[in-house]
Amino acid sequence: MGYNKQTLKRNCKGHILFILLALIVLVIVSGLRYNVGADYPGYSFIFTEQPYNDDSLGMEIEYGFVLIVDTLNNIGLEVWTFFTFTAFTTCFLLFYSFRNYKFQLYLGVFFFITYGFYFFSFNAVRQAIAMSALAVAVAFIQERKLFPFLGVILIGGLMHKSLYLFLPLYFVLDKIKLSKYIWYGAFIISLALHFIPMTSIMNISSVFNVLADSQIDYSNFLEDNNSDLSVTGSLTLGYLARVGAGFIILVYYDKLTKLNPNYFPYFTLSLIGIFMYNSFSTIFFIGRINNYFLLFHVFTLAFIIDYLFRSKQKLMANAILLYFLILFFSNIYYSDNGSAPYKFIAF
Repeated sequence: MGYNKQTLKRNCKGHILFILLALIVLVIVSGLRYNVGADYPGYSFIFTEQPYNDDSLGMEIEYGFVLIVDTLNNIGLEVWTFFTFTAFTTCFLLFYSFRNYKFQLYLGVFFFITYGFYFFSFNAVRQAIAMSALAVAVAFIQERKLFPFLGVILIGGLMHKSLYLFLPLYFVLDKIKLSKYIWYGAFIISLALHFIPMTSIMNISSVFNVLADSQIDYSNFLEDNNSDLSVTGSLTLGYLARVGAGFIILVYYDKLTKLNPNYFPYFTLSLIGIFMYNSFSTIFFIGRINNYFLLFHVFTLAFIIDYLFRSKQKLMANAILLYFLILFFSNIYYSDNGSAPYKFIAF
């Protein structure tokens, strides 16, 4: 509403009002939920028991997370305040990441919800904050602001250390401008890789050995997912739906980046996510890292729909919007990331 009405486009206060309303709704639904999200019981347990120094639990919890939980506990607040604070942080960073594309924000919020990232934030609370922080960091890359970029990555990594993998992004992202033919070829290859066991094409153990004992050590994933590495993928409706979403982005890549070269970083990251998802969607640890890339669908799909409406292709625009509404309701039906059934906390 805030950016779709001509009168409000000339009204800064109108912008702020609708942005705040959207932010508040998302934070209330996420922050005041009860037992919603696959990891909700685990986060509740950690908050109430504070088992940070218990080595027998085998947990390596990031310092930022520990600081938030300790602070809220020390001032006598309950666990719902933790979920509300983290929901606000995730959504605020996402909204702020659209600072250079304000008129596409309302579409970005739509795709954030319907594609499943909002439900993902119910589950992977810490990583959701880190993912939104990366979106802000990319905005700083476009503005060539090195120190704000480093600050966002370093602080965001205190919530989920995997964010540190993206430190080199500042120096390479703007230089990646591949032709549409390369991306089409990668798309086809990724569909073929989906049916090839990963152990036959790369040695995952060597990657984890390099990262061992570092801040981005995820060697525990290898033990949990060894069985996933030796099996091939399957054609589920969920997989095909997301492949279809990726193909939509690929189709408009060349046209939109020619119209606005500033879109290149967002399409590049989004297309990397498409390649990784198509290839390795069944492998958990790759999927978790890949969510950083897939989040940029929120931007690229917003750019596409905005372009379609501006070029009077309303039928195509509405067809894509309907496609994602169907995906959204199917996510609810299958309780994606433990999102359903939903209920609020009882005060």
